[in-house]
Formats: sequence, structure tokens, C-alpha cells
Amino acid sequence: MLSIRNPPTAGLMTILLPGLFLLLGCSPPPPTAADKQEGDSAGPSIPSLSVLTVESLKKRTYGSTLTFLDRRIDDAPRTFIAEYESDGLDVLTRVDIPTTASPAGGFPVVLFLHGWVGIDGAPSFDFYLKGESSYQAMIDFYVDAGYVVLTPGFRGHGGADGIDFMAAWDNGSYVSPVFYAIDTLNLIDSLDSVAGQADMAELFDIDTEHVFLASHSQGGDVALIAAAVAGEGSRLRHGVAGTSIWAGTFQSRFVQLETYYPMQTTTEAFFAGDGSWNGTPVGDDGTVNKHFVFAYPSDWIGTTDRSTWTWQHETWSLPSVADAWNVKLEQMYSAVNESVEDIDGASYAIVQEDGVASIRHDERVEAAMAEIGAFHTPEYLTEPLSLHFSDRDFYSFPDWNHELCRRVNGAGGDCTAHAYPGTNHSLRVSEHRWFSPEGTGDGFAVALQRDQRRFEQTRKAR
Repeated sequence: MLSIRNPPTAGLMTILLPGLFLLLGCSPPPPTAADKQEGDSAGPSIPSLSVLTVESLKKRTYGSTLTFLDRRIDDAPRTFIAEYESDGLDVLTRVDIPTTASPAGGFPVVLFLHGWVGIDGAPSFDFYLKGESSYQAMIDFYVDAGYVVLTPGFRGHGGADGIDFMAAWDNGSYVSPVFYAIDTLNLIDSLDSVAGQADMAELFDIDTEHVFLASHSQGGDVALIAAAVAGEGSRLRHGVAGTSIWAGTFQSRFVQLETYYPMQTTTEAFFAGDGSWNGTPVGDDGTVNKHFVFAYPSDWIGTTDRSTWTWQHETWSLPSVADAWNVKLEQMYSAVNESVEDIDGASYAIVQEDGVASIRHDERVEAAMAEIGAFHTPEYLTEPLSLHFSDRDFYSFPDWNHELCRRVNGAGGDCTAHAYPGTNHSLRVSEHRWFSPEGTGDGFAVALQRDQRRFEQTRKAR
């Protein structure tokens, strides 16, 4: 396994000017590698951010051999851990096989793309094999419905190679989902290798014409990128027949940076102007919070009554949205300066004008980051797409989901948006009534049923 590489913290220079608070992030230039092919990811350094765009990813070739390891799971004789290669790294995936005999043509496939784990939890990632979880319930649902389910851990997860990618990119750059999409695409084009392994071929056949993506949270970003690469003009041998995204974090890298960490660390992101919470930026006294981000924090905050807080004070301890931005901007610019070979000395500025903070990005970073992700490439999202989301989940704003569907349908695609009012990030009913009012319906089972019906309709129509 590759060793963890901790990038050195960028040196910071603070300049105070009237009306301007400027933070410059400067890092040593990344090592050059003249023999590196464009798009080669043998290490976390890349020649340019442009190699991470959907257009560049569509020019690559994918595929490997799926090798089943001698690691059978206790009490789950039809669950395996398999290994395949992605960008020269050995990556692991969980494989669950239905207990029924393979139908004519083989089992259809669901790739389940999980949410964020983080570098601290990645080495011990257990593929949701221990204990009960919503993810385990989703996997069981599809297996029982007759799908082979593959749950890739992605690079760096579960003891796989690639932890140095996480050290470099699983941070405020919000770029790691692109690398995980590459892992997903290599897995898709490895599926036909099962037929060449006698011991596995005896257990099941795979229908490579019906491969579906089911995803949650950060996995939705991964899924959308993979679906776009596998869509119109794809070079993959096996396409993606349909995609489902639950509470997906698929907006631009900058929008993610400006949203997630502020909501996780400062009350300024969701409290009203008078310092209380009422779901709006306007306090009872008419004071307006100009840095309001979203109405609802995560329900695990427990209560929005700050007078009763204990541990919450420490978690939401940053004084402002701008302070939260600065944490993630430092990470983004350190990652870019250290690991992108054609960018050096990039810097950003947080500017305060008339009491409102804004970010001034380095033009090189701004132009390149704007091209990463699939939110703005609806022309490639040609297969059925289902979006499931809450109306009070800051990880996946309702407006983002509706806008994505409008983009996809406007480009001739087939997107359906399903809202589950009052539910949390898992589409579940919260135990807290301020978050989920009395009578809120659980969205988890409904979303699963909707996905199964759509996947089956897609199979019949193809």
C-alpha cells in the first residue's frame, strides 16, 4: 500500500488594507515529471486540472480484471471482496450476488457509490459489512431484487492503494470525486472479466448491458461524473443504463466550498441577523444576516436553541462564514500549488466590502475549477437519471436538483426530480420535530421502490 503523504501547509501571508482582508497561499512548485503522460495518475500530482474535466476523461480508456480475493465474509457466502486496477492502483470492491440462479443473459448490475468517508476512516473502511446501516439496507434491497451489487471502496479505502491521493485531494479542493469516478469507470469496464474466472462464472453471470449507478451524498458527485463519461460519445465497452442520486453533492467545486464547511462550523451560515434561528436570514428585530447560506443545519445538531447547547458550541465555533471559507480555501490552494504541475504560486483573496464577504480566486484556478464536474455537461447525461433529495438538506439544495433536471431534460435527456419534504440527508424522518414536523413521511423506502421501478422499466425498454 502506498504511504500517506502529508502535503506541507502553505505559507500564509496576511495583509490588512482598508476594506480588504487578503490571504495569499503560496507553496513550493510541484515536482516535474517529463515522462508522465497526460492524465496519468500514478501519483497524486497531475499535469493540469484540465485532465480532470469530463471532456478529458471521455478520451481515456478504461478496464481491468476483477479478481476475487480469498476473503469470504462470515455468514454471507454470496458476498465477496474483489480487486481491480485503476490508474495503476489496486482498488477493492465489495460484490454481493443474489441467491437465485442467474437469469438468461445474466444478472443486471448496480454499482453502489457511497458517501464521504475521509482519510481518517478510509484505511479501516469495512464496506458496511459490520452492523446495520442504511447503506447495508440499500445493498440488501437490490440483491433481493435480483441485482449483482458492487460497492467500490475507491482508492485509499479499505487498505487499498491510493491513500496519497486522499492526502492530496480529499480536502477543500473538492476534487477527490473525480478520481473516484475514474475508479468507478475502470470497475465498469472490468465486469466482463468475471466470465473468464471459472469459480465465479459457476456462481453467476453478469448482464453488462444493464449496469446502473445508485449513489448517495459525495457518491452522487462520483456518479454524475461517471454517467457523463459513460454517456454520449463514450469509449467504454459497457455503458451506464441509468443513474440514481440521493442527496448528491454535485454542484461546482466553488459552490461546495462556499456551502458545506460554513454550515458545519459557524452559526452565521444559518442563523438570522439577530442571532436566533427561524429558518430565514431575517431576525425578529428585522436585522438581516448577509452571509446566510441555508435555512437548516444538519439535524444531528440536536437543537437550534443555542441557550441549551453544550458540545455544539465547540463544533460551530467559527465566528463567520468567511473564516470557514478561509480554512477550505487554504486547503484548495495548497492542493493546487503542490499537485498541479502547470500552476504555481496561485493565491486567493477574501474581500470585505460594505460588510459583505466575497472570494477573489486566482484566474487560473477559477477557470480550471469551473470545468470540473458534470453539473454543467448535461449533453452527456443521456441515460435515465433520478434525483432524490430533501427540502432541508444543505448538502443537496433542492434548487440544485431541479436545475440539473432542467439542464438534462433541456439537452434531450430524461431526468426526474423527487423531493421528500422534512427528511434529512439520508431521506429519513428526524427525531427532532423542529427539523421533521409531525406527519413527515420517510423517503428511504419510497426512493428505493422508485429506483427499482425505473431500473426495471429501463431494462424492458432497451
